[in-house]
This record gives sequence, structure tokens and C-alpha cells, in this order.
Amino acid sequence: MTTLENLETRVRTLEDIHAIMQLKHRYFRLLDHKEWDALRDCFTEDVETHYESGHYCFSGVDEVMRFLSESLEGLTAGGRFALHLGHHPEIEILGDTEARGRWTLHAPIVDRGEGRVGRQDSFYEDEYRKLADGWRISRIGYTTHTQASWKQPGLEVSVGDESDSREFNANIRSSEGG
Repeated sequence: MTTLENLETRVRTLEDIHAIMQLKHRYFRLLDHKEWDALRDCFTEDVETHYESGHYCFSGVDEVMRFLSESLEGLTAGGRFALHLGHHPEIEILGDTEARGRWTLHAPIVDRGEGRVGRQDSFYEDEYRKLADGWRISRIGYTTHTQASWKQPGLEVSVGDESDSREFNANIRSSEGG
């Protein structure tokens, strides 16, 4: 392989890794915002899941999307909110159209219904497939590493549109004499 071919291969590999990282971050963001149509585009048609250490296994994008939307809508309706923060990507390109990745997930959780806060730490193991229009998730799942929650006395929580911090910050400044 010539130096130019070698360089082209290395650049293509870096571009693929970057595209996969963007895909995974988009997955987390769309999941948290419950943008189901856009989230669907993150997956291959034949995607398989193994969420919660394999307790939630689904095949096919329709089945996966039904599970994700019903689960998150149900949790939100009950006053539970989480934020999926994916870190430490380890992406391995296996070929022109195949890759796998490992991620660490930190998910702070607020349960307004129970007046509790908590967190879940998990390790994702994913597989990706490159289609004509870009990389997609073909297999996704995680194993929970730690989970914790605690009762918060006087817990006040705002979520989404109601979480504008300007009024909160102004009240803090005025109570401090600022």
C-alpha cells in the first residue's frame, strides 16, 4: 500500500469513528427528548437490543421503537426523568461496513413522584453497520454497573421547558443581598 493509500485509509477510519460517535450522541439526545421519528433513523431495520443485562431483548426497529417510546413515556408520566450521558467511547472499525463500540453511561435520575434522586452507571456494548446513507446501530445493549437513589428533603425539581434557570438564579442573588 502506498503512503497516499495508507493515509486515505487512516482518514476514512477516523471519519467513520467520528460518525459513529455522533450517531451514539444523537441516540442519547433523541432518547432524552423523546424524538421518536428521528431516533428511529439511528437504527438498522433489523436492530437487536439487550438492555438491562439482557432482560429487555427486542428484534427489529418497530419492536425496539415501541419498547423505547412506551417505556420512556410511561416513566415520564409517573414523574421520572433521566439524562443519558455517554462517555469514554471505544470504537473499533471491523471492516468497511462493520464496527463495534463500548461506552460508559452515567444517567442522573429524578423521580418527582417518589421525591427521590439517583443515578445509574452502565456499560454499553454496541454494533454498527454502515448503510448507503451512513452508520446505524445494528445491536445495542448495556449492563448495569451501579444504581443508587436517595430521598431528598425539600426536593424541588424542574424539567424541560420549566427548567429555565434565570428566575432561580435571580432569587438566589436577591436572597444573598446581590
